[in-house]
Amino acid sequence: MKHDVAQIPTYEEFFGLYDNELSDEEFTVKEEDEKIKEIITLALLLLQDFYLQVQYYNAYDILSERFEEELNGFSEELKDSLLILFNKYLEELQAEQNLEYNIPSNVVQTTVEFETVLDKSVDTVTKTLQSELEEKAQFYRDMAVTTGMFSLHSNFRRAVKNLGNKISNNAHHAKKVVERDYLTFVYGQEALFYWRCSGINTCAWCYEIEAMGAMPLSWFPVDHINGRCTLVPVKPDEFSEEYNNLIR
Repeated sequence: MKHDVAQIPTYEEFFGLYDNELSDEEFTVKEEDEKIKEIITLALLLLQDFYLQVQYYNAYDILSERFEEELNGFSEELKDSLLILFNKYLEELQAEQNLEYNIPSNVVQTTVEFETVLDKSVDTVTKTLQSELEEKAQFYRDMAVTTGMFSLHSNFRRAVKNLGNKISNNAHHAKKVVERDYLTFVYGQEALFYWRCSGINTCAWCYEIEAMGAMPLSWFPVDHINGRCTLVPVKPDEFSEEYNNLIR
């Protein structure tokens, strides 16, 4: 007979959720936009569903091949579900840029590969979760203690935090990459730009780049995930040949 290894937490206790809305304190990055919150909410809800499926497992079950297969299956389900929302997010980012620069849709090809981003994010979290659970299960099995104190809750709490942070960071990074792709199309890779620091929580790295003065666009790194610094063209009225052909 299997025993309950952890009391089922409520949505509010486990995820900081209330009526399927994420509370602000659950995010390391405070300035989330609604689309990123939607993606993270789906990920956490799916993770909770998986947690509820395995909550009755004892140490022997966690060390079985069946659990590894189920975790791998969950990982693939999670990536498939998130990829749909991530692609919608990419479309919205592109639509915003198209509107700003008056570019028809599907003209600019972005360098963001969301499938690769998701694979790395989800695989890292699920493999870490599996490793932590197996290590804990091995300890309890060696001690011949497979019930009572064997709790999955803390491991899933860490997985929740890690998954939310990875998705958040990758989504914000994708936004920066899309913005750079459009600047490259509009002005060209060799157009000269200034790096302008925002002056709000600006790091020494950004000040060093600003001090370099005018440099080709291709030289500049992508800004921090939540960076407020901006790239300003030296000649804002001179555009790339591709962009000129569009706006004539």
